[in-house]
Parts: sequence; C-alpha cells; structure tokens
Amino acid sequence: MITIDNLRIQFGKRILFQDVNIKFTSGNCYGIIGANGAGKTTLLKAITGEVSLATGNISLGPGERLSVLSQDHQAFNNYPVLDTVLMGHKQLWSIMKKKEALYAKTDFSDEDGILAAELEEKFADMQGWNAESDAASLLSGLGIKEEFHAMRMEELSGKQKVRVLLAQAL
Repeated sequence: MITIDNLRIQFGKRILFQDVNIKFTSGNCYGIIGANGAGKTTLLKAITGEVSLATGNISLGPGERLSVLSQDHQAFNNYPVLDTVLMGHKQLWSIMKKKEALYAKTDFSDEDGILAAELEEKFADMQGWNAESDAASLLSGLGIKEEFHAMRMEELSGKQKVRVLLAQAL
C-alpha cells in the first residue's frame, strides 16, 4: 500500500500538485493518465523519492519497499550481472561497498574497527550473507543462466538485460 498525504510539489513559483491525497491499496491496478507536461512522471518520481516534496508525506505499508524497473538498459554496462542485481537493494549495496573499502585499508584503525562492527551488524540484520545466493536464484528464475552471472552487462542481449534489471527491481 502506498499512501500520499497532503502532497505539494512545486518548481519555483509554479505549483504542479497541491493538497493531493491518494491511497494505492493492494489487489488493485492503477494507471496515471494526463496530457504531456501534466506531471505524471513527476508524480511517479515523487513516489520513488527522486523528486523533493514541498510539503506532504509519501509512505509505504509496514514491511513494504518500493522498486522501480530501470528503463536505461545501458546504465549498468560496466558492472557484472550479479552486482547489478545487488545494486537494487541500495542500502545493502552501500554497506557492502563501505565494508569493502574499509577492509581494503592498509592502516586499519580502532575507529575503523568500530565502524566495521557497526556495518557488519547492519549487514547481518539485512540478511546480507544471503544476498548473492538470493540474487543468483532470482536471475536463474528469470532465465539468466549461472554462466552469465559474472559477465558484464554489456555482454548480454537486450532481452537478458531487461531480465537482469527486473531481478534488480525485485
């Protein structure tokens, strides 16, 4: 469920949305229609957090998260397939990269040790130890064979890229 309360979006003095209240409930299918420039894409970007709200709140139901299927099939060309899927969980990916940089340091300090412990705790809380196998299972379930998981995205066909990006959104 997505709830939008008292949404207001404006660019400069131009108010695009004001006093918007919507509840998208599970089990329903929704469409957004309107003329070009009416703000359909802006509303979707507000829901995903890509556009700042002047006022209001957008919230998800308990335990829910929102993912967006990337339409830019070239954006991840330089990354391995498995990493591309893992990047879909932004918080977990950020922790993984921070851990990687921290453990690569040659001058590991006491402060680094404390930070590493905090990161490891968050990583464990997010089931980080299962992330790669979960991503691999998603890929396999979408028809991307294991032999492709270590390949760079640019080596895949367009159809395969879409499947990887779908796994990323999931």
